[in-house]
Amino acid sequence: MEQRQRGRIERYLLNTDRFIWGLGRGNQKKTYSWLEYKGFRFSKAKYGLVIQQLLRDPGLEELLIKIIIPTVRECFPENTLNTLRKFWNLGELPDLKQVSQLKVEGNGYPGPDQAFHWRPFLEIDTQFHYVERWGELAGIWFEEIEPWANETDLTP
Repeated sequence: MEQRQRGRIERYLLNTDRFIWGLGRGNQKKTYSWLEYKGFRFSKAKYGLVIQQLLRDPGLEELLIKIIIPTVRECFPENTLNTLRKFWNLGELPDLKQVSQLKVEGNGYPGPDQAFHWRPFLEIDTQFHYVERWGELAGIWFEEIEPWANETDLTP
C-alpha cells in the first residue's frame, strides 16, 4: 500500500467516532473478545489506545486483510455493497424504502429493522424512519479500501 494512502486510512481509523467504524461485535468486551478470537493481541484499554496498538502491531494492512475487509464482505452482501456504491458515486443517500430492499447480515432479512447493523455505511433514524446520513466507513471504504482490496492479493 502506498504511504499516502496508508496515512489517510490510518487517520480515518484513528479519528472515527465508532471503534473500527462500528464493525465490532457489540459492546467493548464482546468486540475485544472477537479481536482476540481473530488472533490479535493487545493490552485492553480505551478504544483509541487499542487502535494505536493495533496500528503498530500488526499494522494497517493486517487489520484490513484479517478484520475490516472480511467483516464488511460477510455483513454486507455484494448486491448490497453494489447498490450502496452506486448511491455513493451519485452523491445521494438511499431512502428507507430502497434500504428495505437490501440485505445485511445480522438480522438475516432485507430491511433497516436493526439500524445498528447498517451503521458502518448508513445512519438510520429509527424514531422518524429515514436515512439520516452516510456512516463513517462509507467514504473511506468506497474511495480507498475497496479499490485497494480489489487490486491486492488478500491472502493473509
